[in-house]
Amino acid sequence: MEERGFHSHEKKLITGISLVMGLRMLGISMIIPVFSIFATELPGSTPTLAGLAVGTFGIVQIALLVPFGRLSDRWGRKQVTLLGLGVYLAGMILSGLSKSIQQLIGARVLAGAGAINGVTMAWLTEGVPAHKRSAALSYVGIAMGLSVIFGFTLSPIIAAKAGIPVLFYLCASLISVTMLYTIFQLKNHESGIEEHIEISGNGVLAALKNRDLARLNAAGFVGNLGLSMVFFVLPLLFHRSIGLEAMWKIYVPISLAGTACMFYFGKKADRYGTTPVTILGLASEAAGVLCAVIGESTAGLFVAFLLFYMGHCIMAPVLPAAVSHYPNQRLKGTVMSIFNSFQFLGSGIGGVLGGAIFELDYRYAFIGLALMLAGSIMYMRPYAAFARHPARA
Repeated sequence: MEERGFHSHEKKLITGISLVMGLRMLGISMIIPVFSIFATELPGSTPTLAGLAVGTFGIVQIALLVPFGRLSDRWGRKQVTLLGLGVYLAGMILSGLSKSIQQLIGARVLAGAGAINGVTMAWLTEGVPAHKRSAALSYVGIAMGLSVIFGFTLSPIIAAKAGIPVLFYLCASLISVTMLYTIFQLKNHESGIEEHIEISGNGVLAALKNRDLARLNAAGFVGNLGLSMVFFVLPLLFHRSIGLEAMWKIYVPISLAGTACMFYFGKKADRYGTTPVTILGLASEAAGVLCAVIGESTAGLFVAFLLFYMGHCIMAPVLPAAVSHYPNQRLKGTVMSIFNSFQFLGSGIGGVLGGAIFELDYRYAFIGLALMLAGSIMYMRPYAAFARHPARA
C-alpha cells in the first residue's frame, strides 16, 4: 500500500515552492484583472495592440521554456529559477514605466523571457514520489489560489486609488522577496545537480511524438488560450458596467471558488485518475464561455466567469502532475517545459485573439472557443497515463 502522507523533507520542499510560486502569483494576480484596461488606455493603443501586449508574454515564453528546462537539467533548478525571476523583475519595472503601448509590448517581451514555470514544477515533482504529486501540486495550488484571492481583491482597489502602474512596482517588490527566499531557503534536489545528464535530440522528439503527452499538451493549450481571451474581454465589460473600484466584488467569489476546486480536484485526481478530472475542467470552461454568449448582463457574465475559472482551476494542479509521470525521468525538466510551452502558446494566441475579437464581436469567438474545448474533451478521452505509448530516448 502506497504512503499518502509527506515526509519532512517533502514538506519543506512543498512549503518552499508554495511560497515562491505564491508570492510570484500574488504579484501577477494584481495585474491580470486590470491589464487589458491599462493597455487599452495607453497612447497609441488599439484593442489589437493591447491584445498583443497580453499575448507577447506567452509567445516569448514559448521560445525560452524548453531551453530553460534543459538548462535546469544541467545547472540545477535553483540557479535557473533565480535567473528567470531576475529577468521577470526587470520586465515588471519597465512595464510600470511604460508611456506608450509600444513600450509596454517591449517590457512584456522582457518579462516573458523569465521562463521558469517548467523549471519550478520539475523542481517540485522530482522531490515528491509519483503517487503524491497531484496532492503536492494541490498545496502549491492553494498558495497560488490564496494569492489570487488577495491579488484580485486588492488590484481594483489599489488601481483606482493609486493608479495601475503602482501594481507593476508592487509585483516587482514581491519578486525581489521571492528571489531572496529562494537564495537563502531553498536547495537543489540532489538528482538535479549531481547526475551527469545526456539528453539527445531523439529523446525530445520522442516526447513530442508521445500521444498521451500530446493530449495533455492540447488540454493545456486550449485551456490557456481560453483563459487569456476571457481575462482580456470580461474585465473590459465589467469595467464598463460596474467600474474599476467595484470589480473586486466579481473577482473575490470567483477566486474563492477556483481555489476550492484546485484543492478538492487535485486530490481527486490521485484517486480517480487524470482523465475524468481534466474532462470535467474542460466541460466547465466550455459551459462558461457559452454562458458569456447567452447572458450579456453583469449577472450573466459573472456566472460565465465563475464557471470558466472553476474549470481552469480544476485542471491547474492535475495536468502538471500527469506530465511529471512521463517515463523518461532524465527528461523531466525538458518535458515539463514542453508542456508549459503549449500552455504559453495558448496564452499568447488567446491574448492576441482577445484584443482582435473585442474590436469585432467576442461572442462568435467564444462559440469557436467552446467548440475547441469540446474537441479537447474528445481528444482527452483515450488518455492512458503513458501506459500505451512509452517514450524512447
